[in-house]
Amino acid sequence: MAVQVWDVKRTAYLMYETAYIILFLIRIFKNEKLFNILFPHEMILLESEKNQSSERYTCIVISTPGLNNWAKETYEQLHYSNIESMNKRNLDEDNFETTNLELTKRKEKLSSSNSSEKIDVIRSNTSKQSAFSMEYILNFPIPMDDGKACIVKIYEDISLKLNQIIEVIGFISLDPLLNIIDDSDEIMTEAEIIVHHPPASLVPRLHAIKIIHSTKDIKIVPQVMSKVELIRNDLHLILSQLLFGDHLAADYLICHLLSSIYMKRDCFCLGTYPLNITHFPTKYKKFSKDLYKFLSLFTEKSYLLEITLENLNNLTLLPKKDYECNRLTSGILQLSDNTHLVIDETELTTGQITQAGRENYNAICDLVNFQKVIYDFKFYKIEYDTDIPILILSEAKSFIPCQTQIVLKIDSESESIYPQIIEITEQCLKDENRLTNIRQYLKVIRDTKFEFNDEDVTKVLDIT
Repeated sequence: MAVQVWDVKRTAYLMYETAYIILFLIRIFKNEKLFNILFPHEMILLESEKNQSSERYTCIVISTPGLNNWAKETYEQLHYSNIESMNKRNLDEDNFETTNLELTKRKEKLSSSNSSEKIDVIRSNTSKQSAFSMEYILNFPIPMDDGKACIVKIYEDISLKLNQIIEVIGFISLDPLLNIIDDSDEIMTEAEIIVHHPPASLVPRLHAIKIIHSTKDIKIVPQVMSKVELIRNDLHLILSQLLFGDHLAADYLICHLLSSIYMKRDCFCLGTYPLNITHFPTKYKKFSKDLYKFLSLFTEKSYLLEITLENLNNLTLLPKKDYECNRLTSGILQLSDNTHLVIDETELTTGQITQAGRENYNAICDLVNFQKVIYDFKFYKIEYDTDIPILILSEAKSFIPCQTQIVLKIDSESESIYPQIIEITEQCLKDENRLTNIRQYLKVIRDTKFEFNDEDVTKVLDIT
């Protein structure tokens, strides 16, 4: 799973609970309390030459939006298998219990008056935070039932890109005392304090010791490359049947699934391939959801955006700065790269579009044609580049300008037995080997760098 980072100047997606994350559950005390947890043989060398000053900044992270269930299970299996394979250090149980006892006694030395005051402060902050919903505090761009949020403390000088997927190794803290407001934050408003100091039980603190960037450079899987044609034929057969027997539409859809931006020049995004599929039988009202269900089995990250007149006028698609809470409120289009966005227009009806609806329409058009999302800071706006494949499903030509439109050529036989085709496809994809091959094929081919020499390009131009 991944997580989202918030800061006034920095925003990114961080990996949380991934295969390489080892989280140690400890209590992190403030600097002035560090001396209270030292053992007799330990001391802090404040004048040591090895001491180095550094800057720490904070990011708020959330689970990766749109991560499909099969991808979550894959990450969890890899995570637990790596932990089990690690060489663990044996601890003496008696010594461990003694250590815990000593720490407990030292913490009990804190004055009872200070402890009661802190408990009162915690209760006061908790009662104030209850006025805000959990969804508001977590600030997810799209609904996530099992989503997590975490405040990450970063101590190294590292460059993070917007909505970037990374992995974090660090120490996690669930200390309720972290909810206490420092004196330095007295200038903050009440709403700002509640948002920036959420309960540690809801938003734990993670002190990062290592951050690993996720890159597109992946190792080519020999098994996949050796049977690329066979895997593609399986995928083409499945998609053509789901598209009512249209083989050409299946070819276009495969190209869409493999598309990825490799270069941006001025207003042109080289590699993006938005696709609009239209004119499917209206009697199959669940066609869009059925097709998305199968696409979510093939792609790691995806999201179905249902465009109705009400949603167009009311949804928050773009991130906007909330100056009352001094944070950026997330929008639906704030997705990480290679998150397949499927736009369903089948329920769109005529009606009055509000000013917010026009802004949402422009936001979708900018994403489809220019692969950019505008972040609204009220007094100014900033454009950020994205790489989000977009598939539009509509009964007629989409009201969103799209480079490629495919009018389905319906096979009458496929149309008459379409419910049976759905069942057969579900049975076919219960073969884990076939499903894994398709997933690896889409990932490997999408991220593989292809180089063409001038002679090949000239031959193609001559043929055309």
